[in-house]
Amino acid sequence: MRVSYDGGRTWKTVAAHRDHAGKRYLTLTHPKKPGTVFVRASLTDTDGNTSAETIRTAYRTVR
Repeated sequence: MRVSYDGGRTWKTVAAHRDHAGKRYLTLTHPKKPGTVFVRASLTDTDGNTSAETIRTAYRTVR
């Protein structure tokens, strides 16, 4: 997973974590300035097939 806080100009890698039940989650640290968040996921299955998706303006942060 990757996240962008500047309209997709730069991207930060975000590590996925697992809870006690095995569910995955992300912990994001947003900048202090409110704005839009872009999210990008890249996946590869065991056969080597890949998929990549970018969600522009996935959500907005506020103060």
